[in-house]
Amino acid sequence: MGAYKHIIFDIDGTLVDTYQTGLGSLQVTIKEFLNEDVTLKSLEKYFGIPSFQAADMLYPQDPKLFLEVWEEHYVAMRQFSHFFDGVLEMLEKLKADGKKLGIVTSRALYELEQDPIMAPIMYYFDVIVTSADSDKYKPDPAPTFAYLAKAGVTAEECLYVGDTVFDAKCATGAGVDFALVAWNGIDVAEGVPAKYHVSNADEIYAVC
Repeated sequence: MGAYKHIIFDIDGTLVDTYQTGLGSLQVTIKEFLNEDVTLKSLEKYFGIPSFQAADMLYPQDPKLFLEVWEEHYVAMRQFSHFFDGVLEMLEKLKADGKKLGIVTSRALYELEQDPIMAPIMYYFDVIVTSADSDKYKPDPAPTFAYLAKAGVTAEECLYVGDTVFDAKCATGAGVDFALVAWNGIDVAEGVPAKYHVSNADEIYAVC
C-alpha cells in the first residue's frame, strides 16, 4: 500500500465498462441525426469528454436535442454496462484501509444520480466532482483542482486512477500522480503521462 490518502477515480472505462453503452448509443444517435454509419472505433475520441461537448461537436445546429436523444439511447442500452472485474472488492478493501475515495467525472450530477449501476457504490465516495464543479473540463486540470479544494487536501496526498489521456492530463496538470488502467479496450498507453500502469483491480490496490 502506498502513502496516498485520497484515491480519485474516473468512472466510465475505469470503474464501469460503458464502452458499448456510451459509444453504441452515440453510434445510433449519429445514424438518426446525420444518417452516417460510423464504427465504434471511430467514436473513441469522444470517450471521456463531457457529453454536451461531444453533442456540440457532432450536431452544432441543435446540440441540446442531440444530447436528449443520445441520453434516451444510452438509457435503453444501459444493460451492456457492468463493473470491471474486482472493482467492487477493491473499493471495499480501500475503504477498510481508511482511504478516502473520490470521483472526478465528466458526467453531470443528474447522470450519476439516475444511473442504477452507480447507486450501490455511491456511499463509498467521500468527495464527488462532476461537470458542474468547474468551468473547464478534462483534459484541463480544473476538475482535479476542484477536487483538491473540495476535499481540502494537497496534490501529493492523492492518486488519480483513469483510463484516458484526458484523465491523465487532468491529474498531472494539477500535480497529482496518475495510474492508467489498461482494460477498457482503448489503446491509449503511448504518450500518456502516468506514474503507474495497471491491468487489474489488484494492481490498483497495490499502488494505493
